[in-house]
Amino acid sequence: MPMPLPRTRRSALLLIMGASTALPFAVSASTDVPLTSAAWDISHGNATFQTREAFPGGLMQVTSESEEGYVTLKSADFADGTIEFDIKPVTDEFPGLRFRQGPDGSADMVYIRVGPDCPASHDCLQYLPLIHGRIPWDMYPQYQAPAPIRVDTWNHIRVVISGERMSVYVNREATPSLQVAHLAGDNAHGTIAFEGKALYANVTLAPDVIDGLATRVEPDTAASNANYLTEWEIAEPRPLAQPGEATFSARPSSGWRPLHAEDAGLVNLARIYPPIPREAPRQYAWLRTSIQADRDETRHMQVGFLREITVFVNGQPAFQGKNLYNVPGGRQAPDGRLDLANGGFDIKLRKGRNDIVVAINANTPDMRGRYGWGLKMKLDGSAPAP
Repeated sequence: MPMPLPRTRRSALLLIMGASTALPFAVSASTDVPLTSAAWDISHGNATFQTREAFPGGLMQVTSESEEGYVTLKSADFADGTIEFDIKPVTDEFPGLRFRQGPDGSADMVYIRVGPDCPASHDCLQYLPLIHGRIPWDMYPQYQAPAPIRVDTWNHIRVVISGERMSVYVNREATPSLQVAHLAGDNAHGTIAFEGKALYANVTLAPDVIDGLATRVEPDTAASNANYLTEWEIAEPRPLAQPGEATFSARPSSGWRPLHAEDAGLVNLARIYPPIPREAPRQYAWLRTSIQADRDETRHMQVGFLREITVFVNGQPAFQGKNLYNVPGGRQAPDGRLDLANGGFDIKLRKGRNDIVVAINANTPDMRGRYGWGLKMKLDGSAPAP
């Protein structure tokens, strides 16, 4: 199982401006990044570069669509600090900034869902990690927000990164439009890249300039709350032996290994498994855990999931749900994202051990097998006995 790299701070920034000229920059200085073909790698996307009198650093026009390519700053190593740029976005596009990007394209990313309703739209500005070729934008509804973005004109973006925290300021406002308490990418440092159709200008990097943003992460809400189910075992994804929905008898008999949930109880299968080809049969991951109860009782279990799930309790089906983003009427609140509001059921606990088994699939035809995949489960009320 791939594990995230430790988050160590790197203060050096190296930019290669041409084929043979490397220039190191001072740690605390704000560095203007040239928007020229010599400084940017377009092998994974498409862009053109322009010179204009009012833009001494140049202009970069990214023409590859979101999810179809990105343009990378050559030989830059950036961990913590401030990234600023001006962007002129195009309506109905999803342009954004990748940072701490590794050679395989893994990165953290903040992007814009461009539209005229951005100042009121709850998903105008979004954060997500890019991991193992997956784009799990639908797993982090807590990291999206309205923002004063203007369509088809210039906007100024300032991104402050400190350890696992990030603040994003739009159009020089004093308060951030988006704050992220737990950056979920795998890399502690890396280069930057831009993705999505837009015009970019005035890019600056200031390593270790963090505006007082604390590097200490917020406490994990699930770590001190025993109602979250955080200790699991998982078996490798596989198609069902028989067509139809998952049954308890189809569960694997071997091959189980431990899996600990991430922040807020998120069982993040997108971090473990690469995209599944769209034409492949549905691949079900199987998970299991147990709950100890000190008496017979009925509790309510909240379930957040992407995209199809069946839950068995003590060998019996207890819950089945579908959270289909691109199927009319198929989205569960909030708007098809993974959240404990997606669904729930009353669970009849018997005194002693109660076994929970889950079958979950995310390569539904509407989602192409490369977005989010995972679940959360949480009991209501007082915590069960340990």
